[in-house]
Amino acid sequence: MGHPWDEPEKMDQTVDARQLARPYGAAMQTTTSSQTFLDHIAARNFEKLAGTLAPDAVARFLLPRGPQETAGADAIARRFEGWFGAAGSFTVLSTVNQPVGGRSLLQWRFSLSRDGRSTEVIEQVAFVDEGPAGIYRLDLLCSGFLPDPALQTCDVPPRS
Repeated sequence: MGHPWDEPEKMDQTVDARQLARPYGAAMQTTTSSQTFLDHIAARNFEKLAGTLAPDAVARFLLPRGPQETAGADAIARRFEGWFGAAGSFTVLSTVNQPVGGRSLLQWRFSLSRDGRSTEVIEQVAFVDEGPAGIYRLDLLCSGFLPDPALQTCDVPPRS
């Protein structure tokens, strides 16, 4: 097969872009439901978090106290609000959103104070499936709320 420069008579041919143009009626989606979910959980905007989930979404949670399942966008958002909503001090330490086959891997690590005195760290890892109505399946593994080792004080032994 020859190259275009081997056939100079074809080098002057141009494409009329007006003939190829097609109207596009929908706005391009630049953010996935999984990224929007991650943004809203980090912002602790639980009402908008519910909006990223399909109405009949199912979440399976593997928590330190055992497995649990919650169904429905609002109920799932309330679970996250129960964990993170009342924290007086809340810092996003890291977030991750990566495709894994047809799913998305989401990961977040937060530092927070739920009691106003001690600081804890929590990390959660989730695999989500997205459809036209939003995230319809969420499988989550949770570290639990753990004392933040970066903020622990050193115990000084009493004088003898």
